[in-house]
Amino acid sequence: MRTIHLPAIDKRVPLSAYIKAIRAAKENPERTFTTGLTTWWPTTGAEIMDQFRRGMMKRINDGIPYSERGRS
Repeated sequence: MRTIHLPAIDKRVPLSAYIKAIRAAKENPERTFTTGLTTWWPTTGAEIMDQFRRGMMKRINDGIPYSERGRS
């Protein structure tokens, strides 16, 4: 099972739960969620989407091959 590390809460979550949460944030930009992707304090859906986009651009620009992602 693929997991994603969330530094805000220092936990790994299943990829399916991560995608579900991103979709919820996208559909509810004004809603306040308990934590963000990179923040531990209450965060709006719009802020979460901004964190998601910044993380996506970082992963693209880091240029880590897919076969090496997620390995510790």
